[in-house]
Amino acid sequence: MYESLTGAIKKSKYLVFFGGAGVSTESGIPDFRSTGGLYGASFEGYSPEEILSASCFQSNPELFYKFYREKMLFPGAKPGNSILRWLSWNAAANAAASSHRI
Repeated sequence: MYESLTGAIKKSKYLVFFGGAGVSTESGIPDFRSTGGLYGASFEGYSPEEILSASCFQSNPELFYKFYREKMLFPGAKPGNSILRWLSWNAAANAAASSHRI
């Protein structure tokens, strides 16, 4: 499985990764919908869905950026175990591939 995934990635021009809440929560970033999550409470009388909308960004950018700074930045976040395992696997796969090149 890993070999076919590695081959597909190497042949691709672009790569997009969609991670679930588990990737962020194990890194110390709350998810969106659980108690205490990003969407768990209103902010200055608005729901997060309202604040993160294009119309709020256009009409009230101060509120949008205040929410962003206070609720969406996590400078103390650290890579979780799943990311560290993937990085280790990726480094090993790259080393193995390099040793087979002529």
